[in-house]
Amino acid sequence: MDASTHFLKPPAARAAALLARLKRVPGARYWAALCLVLISLWVRLLLSPYLASGYGYTCFYPGVILSAYWLGARPGLMAAGLSTVIVYNFMGPAPFSFPTDGRAMVSLGFFLVSSLLLIHVLSTIRARLNTLTTRHAQVEALAMGQAELFRDHAQRTTDHLQLISAILQLRAREEADPFVSRVLTNAASRTLVISRTHREFTGGGDRYIPFEAFARKLVEAAAARGGVPSARVSIAVGARDVPLEQATSLGLVLLEYLNTLKAQRGAVALAVTLDEDGQERSLNLVVTDGEGPAPADMPLFEAITEQLGGRLLITRGAAGGSVRITFPVEIKAADLWNPVAVSLH
Repeated sequence: MDASTHFLKPPAARAAALLARLKRVPGARYWAALCLVLISLWVRLLLSPYLASGYGYTCFYPGVILSAYWLGARPGLMAAGLSTVIVYNFMGPAPFSFPTDGRAMVSLGFFLVSSLLLIHVLSTIRARLNTLTTRHAQVEALAMGQAELFRDHAQRTTDHLQLISAILQLRAREEADPFVSRVLTNAASRTLVISRTHREFTGGGDRYIPFEAFARKLVEAAAARGGVPSARVSIAVGARDVPLEQATSLGLVLLEYLNTLKAQRGAVALAVTLDEDGQERSLNLVVTDGEGPAPADMPLFEAITEQLGGRLLITRGAAGGSVRITFPVEIKAADLWNPVAVSLH
């Protein structure tokens, strides 16, 4: 943290940070209490022409109070003891002699009793505040943890709904009966709308994520489950962020492709790229070493491509294979419903 950041903090935050550093230095609290007593002595000497002899302790109360509140009970007791020694050994009518007159004894007793009461009260308040601060931090950490769990659960639910929408759309394309196909298409559209509404509710509607880091995590997760080793997957996306909904769809495509490659015999190598020209993005999955999967092995790709509002190109040859999905930069709107008398959704 630089100096400019430090001075931008509120005074209370700076004081709390300074006290936290003092607690980590052995004996620093007692030296700080001594400094407060010396400041009180300086103020007392400065005001001595205006104070009567019976007010010797008046200027030392702030040092005792601040020592007890900021530094703790023991530094506060030390400050009270030093103040007593200074007043009666250096500022009294007879230096280095204990007072015997009643007025001086009353002043001494009142200062000591009131200092002890102040130290006790302030130490109790300080301990209660520390306890409240600790409990508040625990409750805040628990609330943040629960909120993070909720966001994670909401994100998983949204992704699952998006996948279900794609599967329903796929089944609608494969269905021979026009009526059932229409019902499934309506269900897919409604599920996608629910997914997007859920994403908006959880604050992820306008969220963009770096696709390269996201793709690397997916490749590592697939490799841990026996898929293509991550060392044989090259990802060249660059610092390109994509909307969360599109990233979910592209992630499903990548995982599905890695899944199909896992069934191929021998080692394979995969190159992943994501291009953009301002109007469209293109995800390219190219097998550079080995035999790529057949188009029939990837039925989900057409549904996801349709959900993105894009075009799909799958090639397969002796030297490998590739999948290219080109889709608009803007997220495609959900299909309009074509209501029927009976709905499956």
